[in-house]
Amino acid sequence: MKFKKYLLVVFSLGLLTACEDYIDINKSTTGVTDEELEAGGLIYGTQLMEMQQRVIPIGSPSKTTDPGNDLAVTDVMSSAQYIGFFGMNNNWKLSTEATWDFADNRMSYAYEQLYMKVYQPWVQIYQKIGNSEEPEKQEIMAIFNVVRVAGWLRATDCFGPIVYSNAGNGDIAPMLDKQEDVYKAMLKDLATCADILNKSTSKIMPKYDLIYDGDPIKWTKLANSLMLRMAVRTHFVNKDLAVEYIQKALNPRNGGVIESKTDEAKIGNTSKFPLLNSLIATIDYKENRMGATAWSYLTGYNDPRIDKYYTKGTYNKVSGYYCIAPGNTLGKAEGDNTAEFASCPKVENADPLYWFRASETFFLKAEAALYGLTEGNVKDLYEAGVRLSMDEWGIAEAAATTYLNNSAQPATLNSPSNYYYAGGKSYNSDITAGNITPKWDDAASEETKLQRIITQKYLALYPNGVEAWTEYRRTGFPYLASVFDNTLYNKIGATEKTRAPERFSFAAKEYSGNPNMSSITTLLNGPDKGGTKLWWVRTNRPVQN
Repeated sequence: MKFKKYLLVVFSLGLLTACEDYIDINKSTTGVTDEELEAGGLIYGTQLMEMQQRVIPIGSPSKTTDPGNDLAVTDVMSSAQYIGFFGMNNNWKLSTEATWDFADNRMSYAYEQLYMKVYQPWVQIYQKIGNSEEPEKQEIMAIFNVVRVAGWLRATDCFGPIVYSNAGNGDIAPMLDKQEDVYKAMLKDLATCADILNKSTSKIMPKYDLIYDGDPIKWTKLANSLMLRMAVRTHFVNKDLAVEYIQKALNPRNGGVIESKTDEAKIGNTSKFPLLNSLIATIDYKENRMGATAWSYLTGYNDPRIDKYYTKGTYNKVSGYYCIAPGNTLGKAEGDNTAEFASCPKVENADPLYWFRASETFFLKAEAALYGLTEGNVKDLYEAGVRLSMDEWGIAEAAATTYLNNSAQPATLNSPSNYYYAGGKSYNSDITAGNITPKWDDAASEETKLQRIITQKYLALYPNGVEAWTEYRRTGFPYLASVFDNTLYNKIGATEKTRAPERFSFAAKEYSGNPNMSSITTLLNGPDKGGTKLWWVRTNRPVQN
């Protein structure tokens, strides 16, 4: 029984390294040695390709359903719905996080995608070369570690505490780290990776790298950009830590950050390896549609990106942009004049999924400059972020200029005039009170300037649900459309005015598999529920009425 329990731990947390006896018993029957595989790069390359496909779930065209389901659990029906990029025309029989029902099977699924699927290929390489002093192997390990941070940053930002410092050390029951310590360790690791990669003079595993074709310059910029993202995220709770790593990230001698489209970190279909955008499946299910918050901002601001983000729907034979409210409890609707024909995410099969876009860098710089953490003109950086986001989506410079001079407010949702998926119930949402316009105002308060930066950052992050959800939880911006079912907060131990969950909760099997999970409440400084705030949430975060 004890052995079976240990096997459960291995499956649940994946933190038991493969034993030598297993390797000896299961030697290759092909006659190909590890040395030969290593010489061709395959021993590392296959794990790298697998790992890169797990950061934001994506897969080959032959795996339409599974990557679609994976992305639905991590980004679509959870995080991206919470913050209004998407709305769900189903709710999977009302038993998912779409209705804030953190069922064990869904939370276990999310943990597997966000943590375990990244861990499994990483540990295979860590076991082989994690402590190597050979420069070539250090470069390989640096890329693996950058990818690991890119993936596990999403995991800690969804769950909070995770196993990080003890990952891969062979512990059957590993200790978890509180989120503050995870962030500190990740920032240190990124600095180390950037230093190693910045010194590299040749491509690293170019045959197998689906992101940058082995370009160490671009990998260095991604490491520094992730460092900048994380450092800015911490400044409300640990200013000294933020300043230290903001300066490291932005120091040109350290290799620079992502500031152009050519350097953006993305994964998608290439001649090297065919991949299908996993949003496709969620649309084909006739479930994933335009969210109410995105509708309010994009239509109210007359934002030209709306045509790039969503298709038009049809209601009563009228073409237009139609959305679904967050946290709705209505069952799946199909047929004419139903949510099936609401606006869909606009995506082509070969469209990539983005880990980090250049526009984000400028919004990060703008926030850092606003609080005196780095130099720069806040308005110029803010407007550069908006202009670059427009350019990323093929919007002309003139349209971007018009947009930045726009003093419009978000649109109000009124049932049934522009919101039809009401199931006989009314739904109204007005987020104009206390809200902002795209046009910069130098005379505005520091708080209003932050709101303007984060609101435009939110629109630029589309469709990255986890990242947008994280920024909302951290800052309280942008203002979100009201929740269709205003009792959902009871399900997650949150307060009455809560408009989005604060985190995912751990499934019961994680507790049964690892006795150290008993420390979760201490590490969280609160119960393991969706209403418990994470470490980087600022103390004066605004509350919408």
